[in-house]
Amino acid sequence: MRLGSRETSCRKWPNTASSLLPAAAALLPGGPALAHGTAPHGPGDLWHSWSADPLVTIPLAASSLVFVLGARRLRCRFGRFLPGFGSAQILCFAAGIFVLAVALLSPLEGLSKPLLSAHMVQHILLIAVAPPLLVLGKPEVPWLWALPVPWRRGLARSGPMRSVLSVLAPCARPIPAATIHMATLWIWHSPALFDAAVASDRLHWLEHLLFFVTALLFWRGIIKARSGRQGAAAALIACFVTLLQSGLLSALLSFAREALYHAPDTAAWGLSALEDQQLAGAIMSLPMCGIYLMAGLVMALRLVTAPGRERRPRPPVAPSNLLKQSP
Repeated sequence: MRLGSRETSCRKWPNTASSLLPAAAALLPGGPALAHGTAPHGPGDLWHSWSADPLVTIPLAASSLVFVLGARRLRCRFGRFLPGFGSAQILCFAAGIFVLAVALLSPLEGLSKPLLSAHMVQHILLIAVAPPLLVLGKPEVPWLWALPVPWRRGLARSGPMRSVLSVLAPCARPIPAATIHMATLWIWHSPALFDAAVASDRLHWLEHLLFFVTALLFWRGIIKARSGRQGAAAALIACFVTLLQSGLLSALLSFAREALYHAPDTAAWGLSALEDQQLAGAIMSLPMCGIYLMAGLVMALRLVTAPGRERRPRPPVAPSNLLKQSP
């Protein structure tokens, strides 16, 4: 395909920036917003408690815009998407961004303040749903292609960047990543720190940030390990241990004889504090543990598959090579 034909195909794409910027601007609030949004006073006020925190809307809109621009540039450069990055990855990234928006901008954000069970749903979305979708979406590929060519080449030759990545690489392996993620979950679910996070916007954001970042680290280690049997074995162990500790934490919530957390507003929703906590434990044990179980089964299937019957992996998209490419 000649360069001219590529340019012709690129003209068929809409002006992405001009179409997405108004939508991103519409997400921004007209006034200050709290980390928890507007807490509903009762069930009748639930659907009025939407949040428009710029700390959420700006990163979501900016990352989505850069993703689309990078995917467009990649598509125009080669006339097609590269092996390992295509429509499936775009859909996974879009789904991950949507889940984050539901967790942090929908009425669920306001409902998470009076109800521990709603807070637990929010945590599951931030820990076990959005991160694996985003990792499967491979956003680093279009994000790199959205950069100007000099910046991209500079990153490819950056010694400090390579040094930082080499230091962080061991933390992204399945078992170390699972250890970091589990420690974060247990520390922030201690009653004193959990109640302090509910009462303080800054602590609440730190809690969400650490949950999300360590979950990204965990799921990246699990998903990237599927390409080899040794990595799959480590990922299986990481999934199994994470499943056990999640089950233990949910059992502590479900079978405690008294409420461990301070939840003064549960009566307005027809629940006692203990019933709300037990519901939170059930929510944590079923969907969250189920996701870890499914991931572990995928890794187990990888291990029991005969070497001759393993599907030949598709050529991956190498970020180091993409950094050196010019559009």
